[in-house]
Amino acid sequence: MKNWSAQNKFLCIAVIALALVSISAITVIALSPQTTSSQIDPSAQSQRCSAMTDSLSKSDSLQFHPIKILAEPWRGEHHVYAIFALPLQYQNIYHRSQLLVKGNDTPWQITPTDGRKYGVAIPQGHFLVIGFFRTRLALWYWANGRFGDLQQPCNWTLHLFPK
Repeated sequence: MKNWSAQNKFLCIAVIALALVSISAITVIALSPQTTSSQIDPSAQSQRCSAMTDSLSKSDSLQFHPIKILAEPWRGEHHVYAIFALPLQYQNIYHRSQLLVKGNDTPWQITPTDGRKYGVAIPQGHFLVIGFFRTRLALWYWANGRFGDLQQPCNWTLHLFPK
């Protein structure tokens, strides 16, 4: 009976150690910065993304995709956002827009930014706007295994209504 008890202790310690290693690995992977921060030509970005099927995709809106995404909800509020470069001709009507993220029907508002605080240079002939996504929703995406959706530029669509 003495050996059986020693075996149980060993197995229990091995299972606990394996669980701790697994939890540590998952935490490191989940918290590693996996942001899309490369700056690309705004017109090329729109051409690479196929049309997202949302409630506004069949409207007469112009569609834009972000040039930068930051998705780090574990850092707190205002750490899940997308920055868009819009042509200067739309600078006076940017407020007639709605931002949609794949998997969420709630339209988000955008605000102009100079990009300095976010490390983004303004492309020539464009101006920058930023749209924030709720941290709690980003954590919900993460808990449901859909966090990767937030990191893909094609899943963020800014609809601009010029008329």
